[in-house]
Amino acid sequence: MALSPDISALSSAKSSSSSSSNTAASSQCQSAALDDDAETGGSVDKHKITAELATPASSTPSSDTDNPIADLLPKTVTPVHYDIHLRPDIDSGKVTGSVCVDAIVNTSTTTVTLHAKTIVIECATVLARASADSLVSRDITYDSDMETATIRLPAALEPGPVQIIIEFTGVLSDSMYGLYRSKYRDRQGQLASMLVTQFQAKCARMAFPCWDEPAIKAEFTLALTVPSSHTALSNMPVRHTAEGLGSCGLKTVFFERSPRMSTYLLAIVSGELDYVEGVSMSGPLVAETGKRQPIVCRIYTAPADTEKVQFSLETAVKVLERLVDMFDVAYPLPKLDLVAVPELEAGGMENWGLVLFRTVRLFITKQTSLWIRQKAVYVIAHELSHQWFGNLVTMAWWDDLWLNEGFATWIGIYITDQMYPEWKRWDQFAIEDRQAALSADSLRSSHPIQVTIKGSADIDQVFDSITYYKGCALIRMLSAHLGIDVFMDGVRQYLRTHQYGTATTKDLWHALESASGEQVSELMHSWTTEVGYPVVTVTDDFESGTMSLQQNRYLHSGHVSEDEDRVVWWVPLAIISSTTTKTVHTTLQTRHGSMEIPGGSTATWVKLNTSNAGLYRVCYSPEALRRLGVAISKGSLSTVDVVGILNDMVALVISGYLRTSVLLDMIESFKSVGEYVVWQIIGVFLEGMHLTWADRSEIVRVKIKELSRSIFGPKAAALGWKHRPEDGPLVARLRAISIPRAAWAGEPAVIAQACDLFTDFYENPDCKPFQHDFTASVFEIAVRNGPPENHARVKEMYEHSHRWNLSEDHRMAALGAMSCSPDKNVVWEALEYAMTDHVLPQDLNIVIGFMVTANYHSKHILWRWFSQNYQRVVDRLGECSALLGHVVGTVIGDFASEEMAATIETWFADKHTTAFDRTLPQSLEFIRVRAAWYSRDNENVSEWFSRNG
Repeated sequence: MALSPDISALSSAKSSSSSSSNTAASSQCQSAALDDDAETGGSVDKHKITAELATPASSTPSSDTDNPIADLLPKTVTPVHYDIHLRPDIDSGKVTGSVCVDAIVNTSTTTVTLHAKTIVIECATVLARASADSLVSRDITYDSDMETATIRLPAALEPGPVQIIIEFTGVLSDSMYGLYRSKYRDRQGQLASMLVTQFQAKCARMAFPCWDEPAIKAEFTLALTVPSSHTALSNMPVRHTAEGLGSCGLKTVFFERSPRMSTYLLAIVSGELDYVEGVSMSGPLVAETGKRQPIVCRIYTAPADTEKVQFSLETAVKVLERLVDMFDVAYPLPKLDLVAVPELEAGGMENWGLVLFRTVRLFITKQTSLWIRQKAVYVIAHELSHQWFGNLVTMAWWDDLWLNEGFATWIGIYITDQMYPEWKRWDQFAIEDRQAALSADSLRSSHPIQVTIKGSADIDQVFDSITYYKGCALIRMLSAHLGIDVFMDGVRQYLRTHQYGTATTKDLWHALESASGEQVSELMHSWTTEVGYPVVTVTDDFESGTMSLQQNRYLHSGHVSEDEDRVVWWVPLAIISSTTTKTVHTTLQTRHGSMEIPGGSTATWVKLNTSNAGLYRVCYSPEALRRLGVAISKGSLSTVDVVGILNDMVALVISGYLRTSVLLDMIESFKSVGEYVVWQIIGVFLEGMHLTWADRSEIVRVKIKELSRSIFGPKAAALGWKHRPEDGPLVARLRAISIPRAAWAGEPAVIAQACDLFTDFYENPDCKPFQHDFTASVFEIAVRNGPPENHARVKEMYEHSHRWNLSEDHRMAALGAMSCSPDKNVVWEALEYAMTDHVLPQDLNIVIGFMVTANYHSKHILWRWFSQNYQRVVDRLGECSALLGHVVGTVIGDFASEEMAATIETWFADKHTTAFDRTLPQSLEFIRVRAAWYSRDNENVSEWFSRNG
């Protein structure tokens, strides 16, 4: 599943990951994969699988961290196969259904306990194969906290196979969980509802009674009764359809039997849909030809939208073939469908054979910005990699979620980089995803990658930057250490050994040990089971050519207690110096170490963590930083190494390892690098400073803006607004960074040009006078700096986007720009508008995200609105929705004073915070980190600006 909601994609489109809420001290740390004889792939041997299930292994998750799990179901009965028939009524929102479960009774019992939420079991009948008698029960008890139903039987069930037949009723959800209704435009262009499922992580129980745990895999056969005009989709192909049921205009669609899989991967979509189709040579190998069988890939959309997904279809076909080549395992199902869903809680969902995406992720047209196009390729690769890594082999319990999401993030970036090397996707990872993980993991309120899941309420909150991005960074570090070929050999062993089953982190380490001969479990143990990561402090002596190293846990607060600093990590040291032609590889596995600088006393500079592959920060001495600054100015370091130095300096300034003036002094050196990634970090750092100082010192606030204008104004002027034939994608990104940052800093020429371009576009919809990459920036600048009527104009463009031929991402940019006005009444109006039916619940955070980045004072208006309308927000998003946690993080994340932290903490004290009880302490900690930064360096910053004008 792709992390969501992804306002970063849109904010990046307007100012390239622009928001000050995405600084190194950002509050947005909360909150949106991978067989010859082993190749059972596309033609599943159902008899073999069923035979294995007749004597199932224990489904108790084997947690590497040995944590007690309170909410697991009893193991007395284990399902083998579900035969489900659902009859949803879209108009009334009611569902009737039945499920016949082939199961194994493991120990004698008079009860059957399974998961059920918002479901009423009318009757349960149990048939024991060893007996002609049936047991009928209407004695059902429910536990709302555990989300279970217990069927009490009149006699005991003895060990052996049974059938459990359950008749039940339920409801269609409107919360984007379970089986729910999503608004879309039908074939007549009318607003209608389609049926969609979102079962991850624990919502299959909202659609039918089941054993809703990832380790309790079973096969599924599904029948779905829907309107005759609908196209019904599920994981497997349609077997047959019974048309014309009575006079109600309904049909029942019967799907083929699935392979063994977890309940959260079962999926349903039903609506008036059209599709585009392609073929991927990704099926099992044909012995006679040595070629793979074709797999039909389709993308389904609302009827009017099929022309928007051709790029995404071509991408999916190519990605699927690359994944098969990488894993040497055939795509495991007979078809692959992707569906563009208007209302989806996450950016994407990897249901086996029926992968769902938000429309903005699949609707890629000529009008789409480069940033969104890149994001689409990555998300498609991420979700399709799950068809192997997560679906074919599934984590045994949610404490190993990183096995799914960390790997899918890594493979998504890896494949995107292979397909489009000119995008330099790993450079982008270094400044965004890796930084998000390091930033979140620098808090006391962080958690290990293998996180304790004490109960169901904890599950949704581990879909965060630690799981996704730290997990990805660790895989990148390990694959770089082992070598990509050896690493992938281990991955292939892992998939072949555990296919159609479950696995743990230890299982992956064992496969990699077998492939590499290294003690991977020992090397990686602390990285996955302990919270945090190290900073390596370098004490250098260039005269003698030596350096001493010391590793300690890094915290944003800068204050690490002895108990917090007890872990010693395995740290891969990749070192270069002014004299090296190759990277020197060694490791630091103790608290202290010393070594010769490569080149000895002849070296004029030294750089650790070459290529940024290691998950740690490096703190250099002032003299070493001065020498590195000279090397950067001379172009002696690669872009990714410059990014590593700059990112580490930003973090070390915020935590107090370095004074802010040290980094301000080096900005000139960093400006000498022409790559957008470096300029983006500079801009984010200055916005972070502004965020921290703006409410405390008007003089410094103005000085920060002036410094930003002196940096980005000339760059914007040099690059201009028009794309030149010689410009590549990275120059386009640099232009898309520089222009909005110059406008944010108050550059008059840029502001005037943006406002004029906006007016021209508004008045002449058929003639867009600027590049697509500027659309979000132009909208924001025009509302923030232009005449008041521009607010009404972007609202009109959002509501009637077809007139201006806006792509989906630019329609969302128009929505976000509505909240960018400096007028507090207009901002309040935009927030109220976001709570109407004009705006999908999932898009509320887009309005809020644009609002807090456009004007620093808007966060105060937002907090007042949020605190007055909290219950409305909860009702709209759902009390347990991950979306609520993302919104809370955005609302409170940009404050920078201890007083405001205390106010927020007190306000939430009597609130139900289950959906964000990780996000809330993380956000509060970030606020206090900023407050400490200001208190520690206010005088230092003021003096620097006095010296430097």
